[in-house]
Amino acid sequence: MIKVKRFHRYLWLSSKLVITKTKRLFDLSQTWTLFAGIFISLMLVLAAVFVMHFSMVNETERTQRNSDEALNVGLARQSLVEDITSITSDLMLLNGLLARISFERENRQQTQSYISQVFLTFARQKGLYDQIRFLDMQGREVVRVNWERGSPVLVAEAQLQDKSQRYYVSRALQLSQGQVYLSPLDLNIENGQVEQPYKPVLRLATPVFDNAGQQQGILVFNYLGELLLERFRQVSIKVADHIQLLNADGYWLSSPRPDEAWGFMFGRKQTFRSRYPAAWTSIMKQSSGQFTNQDGLFTFSTVAPVVEASHALAVAEIPETDPLTWKVVSHLPPEFIAGGLLAFLYQHALLYLGILTLLALLAYLIASGHVHRRRAEAQHAYELKFRQTLEDIGLVALMVDLQGRITFCNHYLLDLAGWRYDELVGKDWISSLLPESQQAHTRKLQLTLAHIHDYPHQLEGEIETRQGELRLISWTNTLSRNAEGEVIGLTAIGDDITDRRKAEQQLRKLSRAIDQSPAIVMITNRRGLIEYVNPKFTEVTGYGLYEVVGKNPKLLKSGETSSEEYTELWQALKAGGEWRGEFHNRRKDGSLYWESAVISALRDHAGEITNFLAVKEDITERKRLEQEVDARNLELARAHALTSMGRMASMLAHDLSNPLSSVKMAVQILGKQAETNEARELATISSEQIHYMEGIINEMLTYARPGELETSWLDARKLVNSVIGTVQRRILDFGVELSIDCASGLPTFPGDASKLRQLLSNLIVNALQATSAQAEGQRRVQIKVDQLMGAEGRQLQFRVCDNGDGIDVEIRQQIFEPFYTTRAKGTGLGLSIVKQITDLHGGDIELIANQPQGTCAVLKLPLIPAVSTRKQGQVQVDQDNRQLA
Repeated sequence: MIKVKRFHRYLWLSSKLVITKTKRLFDLSQTWTLFAGIFISLMLVLAAVFVMHFSMVNETERTQRNSDEALNVGLARQSLVEDITSITSDLMLLNGLLARISFERENRQQTQSYISQVFLTFARQKGLYDQIRFLDMQGREVVRVNWERGSPVLVAEAQLQDKSQRYYVSRALQLSQGQVYLSPLDLNIENGQVEQPYKPVLRLATPVFDNAGQQQGILVFNYLGELLLERFRQVSIKVADHIQLLNADGYWLSSPRPDEAWGFMFGRKQTFRSRYPAAWTSIMKQSSGQFTNQDGLFTFSTVAPVVEASHALAVAEIPETDPLTWKVVSHLPPEFIAGGLLAFLYQHALLYLGILTLLALLAYLIASGHVHRRRAEAQHAYELKFRQTLEDIGLVALMVDLQGRITFCNHYLLDLAGWRYDELVGKDWISSLLPESQQAHTRKLQLTLAHIHDYPHQLEGEIETRQGELRLISWTNTLSRNAEGEVIGLTAIGDDITDRRKAEQQLRKLSRAIDQSPAIVMITNRRGLIEYVNPKFTEVTGYGLYEVVGKNPKLLKSGETSSEEYTELWQALKAGGEWRGEFHNRRKDGSLYWESAVISALRDHAGEITNFLAVKEDITERKRLEQEVDARNLELARAHALTSMGRMASMLAHDLSNPLSSVKMAVQILGKQAETNEARELATISSEQIHYMEGIINEMLTYARPGELETSWLDARKLVNSVIGTVQRRILDFGVELSIDCASGLPTFPGDASKLRQLLSNLIVNALQATSAQAEGQRRVQIKVDQLMGAEGRQLQFRVCDNGDGIDVEIRQQIFEPFYTTRAKGTGLGLSIVKQITDLHGGDIELIANQPQGTCAVLKLPLIPAVSTRKQGQVQVDQDNRQLA
């Protein structure tokens, strides 16, 4: 394949060289000079026409655009003027109606009723006003009608407000008859906050005089400013994306970007004035106009609401106040008022492209006759050189025409197939070289080449040699063309991949064998980084291939294999040897598993180590079975030991009990008859030794024959108190301070009272003996009982703690074994009996360190009755006894 790629690059370079030489010949020809001269002249004429055409179209569009902007700004201004005039007329109309009524005090109720009816009727007819109000001379509302949910609503007298502190009230009260006050257009404020959603309001106010010429109050309109702004936007819909309404400070009252409006209500610093300072200066100097600067095209007009309102007043005049000023501004950015070259090209591209094509075609027709012959000569030279190249490449090369006849084949193909040149050239290549199994499919491809001029670029297929041998060839196919670019056949260059494919098949078999192996297979590089693991690895460890590739196998380490073992492993592998052993590794989910491994080094042809191969087997189950067998053997050993102990205990009880009883009786008689202190002391010592021997025999009998549980429901507090009573003498003898702490509300629990008394007695006696290392007065034992909730359910916990020297961690588990003791005196069966009774109750016993000194025996008993295992154990002992017999 590398040869094929190199050859293709060589063909590309050869083609480029031929084209370059052909262009040089063409450049030198008289035909090219003529073609270039004619074409350039025609292009210059076409360019001049283009410039003139563009200038005319651009000027026309600029004039039309400016006119449209001015027209739309004028329409927007006119809509504002009409609205202001209309609402001023409404105000004066309603004022005229109020001037006809009597405001005498005795008619006050009738006057308010009349004004209310007039306001309701007027508001319903107009539907334009958020509020219509009549205020008295003190600025307090007398009548107010609100517009709510599409209809007028008369506000109750209790809800009327004092508006004397509002700026528009004080201004209106100072006006003369017939004068009108207009407030700025802003957002309505309720309770000191901007009303949500925003409600633009324009307030108009005028004084109200009665028939006698006395001022009685003021009439106030709250005009819904959104109606004025909505009409403003509808009228200027054609320029809605760039027209805006500004107040005298340059803040937006209406903007294409809603978030810019009403900035002065919220203290925002961004204004039209700050964004376009140069344009704002020009706009403020004139009432209307149009200009262009670096920021674009600006068209503007001015609306003075107070002046416009005066046109609706018959006789009255506008008060001498600061006149309001609104600016209607349309702004087109520079990109929208550019020369429009791109738009012009878009509109007329087809026309000029058509003309350019005709010019090029004309020039080409003139020059083509001269070029054709020279191209044919260059093509012929190229084909000769190309065929020579095919002979030298060391790959199979074949050329066929559209009918599938061989027009050329190199000697590499002839030597491989065993044919002569004259035996193949001119023959059908399919029937001559391909086996019968592939001929039908290849003929379909040949028909595609002949009719559609298409053929697969890459193809693998077999050829049959003269001797009948099949060789697999990887073909790279290229269409062959003549001087005019027409497809005339196919050029195929192939690489013989027969041996390579056999090797790949063998490798694929080996790969499948590894993938399907029941053993774990891992391959690492020389640095120990994983390059491959088979599916069995994923099944056992939970790690996928892409999770471990490039990582060290130590990600599986559980920490139980020592560093010395790993050092030994790597020394063996780097020496080229083989290592066998076991690992206790950790899966992805954190669980542990055992594996048996064989690791060896892989070498290349030069003998250098390239990789390491590990074949491993999951032996977790085998290890578990081995542990179960060991545990079973240990149980059998213990059963045999228990049987032997039972026999020995029975023998001791039978053979020693009666003699000991006789000796005990004799010692007691001698002690009573003793006349000297020495004789009495010897009798006392003998009696204690006899008690000690009886205790040993009783402990052995108790351990060897634990018996079955006689379960009843017990009270923990009473159980502890009864045990304390039995060991009270020992407590006094040792001089120990004993404390008992039983939690309140402890439940009753199931257990064998006799066995549990013996268990607790043994624990307390051990604790008393442990305190002997302390001085008298400092010996303390604490008994604590409480209830706890654990993973095993509800349990009762007994803690017997001393402040002795403590027990080493290494022997805490061994101390429960039979006959194991750390004291010079004793059988070592006391704690073994404790363990035995605990197991019969389904509980748990452990020794832990007491703080700051000593040991605690922690006993946990379930609150659910335990099933005695005595029968099962007894059956096993009986079977063992029969086997021994």
